[in-house]
Amino acid sequence: MVTRSRPLLALTTAELVSQLGSSLSGLALPWFVLVTTHSTSRMGVVFAVELLPFVLFGLHAGVVVDRLGPRATMLLSDLARAPVVALIPLLEAVGGLSYPLILAVAFVQGGLSTAYFTCQRAVLPALVGTGEQDVARANTLLEGATNFTSFAGPALAGVLIGLLGAVNVMWIDAGSFLVSFVLVGTFVRVVRQVHEREEAGGVLAGLAYILRDRFVGRAVISPFLFGAAFPLVFASFPVIAFREYDHNPRVAGLLFAAYGGGTLVGSFVTYAALARFRATSIAIFAAVALAAPFWLLVPRMPLAVFVVAMAVIGFGNPMTNAPYFGILTTRVPPALFPKVLQAIIVSNQVIRPAAYAVAGFLFASLGLHVIYAVAAVLATAASFNFIVAVRSEPLEEVPTLP
Repeated sequence: MVTRSRPLLALTTAELVSQLGSSLSGLALPWFVLVTTHSTSRMGVVFAVELLPFVLFGLHAGVVVDRLGPRATMLLSDLARAPVVALIPLLEAVGGLSYPLILAVAFVQGGLSTAYFTCQRAVLPALVGTGEQDVARANTLLEGATNFTSFAGPALAGVLIGLLGAVNVMWIDAGSFLVSFVLVGTFVRVVRQVHEREEAGGVLAGLAYILRDRFVGRAVISPFLFGAAFPLVFASFPVIAFREYDHNPRVAGLLFAAYGGGTLVGSFVTYAALARFRATSIAIFAAVALAAPFWLLVPRMPLAVFVVAMAVIGFGNPMTNAPYFGILTTRVPPALFPKVLQAIIVSNQVIRPAAYAVAGFLFASLGLHVIYAVAAVLATAASFNFIVAVRSEPLEEVPTLP
């Protein structure tokens, strides 16, 4: 069983710790910008700048992983991110923090995180084997760790911001990267695979594979569309808390936590379901659950309805992602996998910085609920496209869930 793999458990624990720290900063930093500048546009730019490196350097990150190996890349990333994140509270303590410096730190931190997701998935076959179901279940464990932090982190951040101050919360994030470095360095020991240059290809090898593989080429459109829909919703959480709930960061934390709680439950359900059902059938079922609740946000609803909608959206996310990445891991040749996955991530991230950057302006000019309608249309299109891609795949008979 995959849960008996000590290196996998160490990798999962490292993800749990580092993502918990990052989820604290994920609310603390934009909250600090919002309360100090009273500008939703500046807050949105902070979200966007951290994601911008994925667009600029995402394809090249696949080459870095190929040259250094996934384990070494993870270790360097963890070790470098700790002091970078610590700059924010350090500069604030000495009176040297400014908005341009916040953007610079967010950009560098995002750049150092660009290849981390790919590295985690690239080492899984060496830890649990190459079977599609085993890899999918291992993906679910990693998703579960991330999803737990999405649930617990924002709620905890809402409390800690009130107790420690938004900037001081980031000391915890910096320390979490050091813990992750120790866990991966001590327990996750895999043999680096060396591929011939012709086999691994160049910077654009991942894109070339996506263009010639019918299933991957079709399915990659969905992450792009979801990449536009999710930022429009997530960026609204601090705005709602600030404008409608008396500047209370706990409301923003509650909304993030509702989504995170849904993803956590979805991870457990996915892990159990993969023992009985094929990965593709689970992903099809989840695609509907992921998109439909977006429409609940369009009319003005009580906070409780908003919370439930985000929980259901969260529930569908790992049930789509884990099987999808499990399929990719076993389908794509190992030599090309880092570049293919980086290309898919870039396709998802290329729209996210723009969506975050314009979210604050759109909220102010069009209103929250008009933008929620746009997000619902995008999510529905993404879900429909993914289902069509999987159902049209000739290599696999897709059963229907009971």
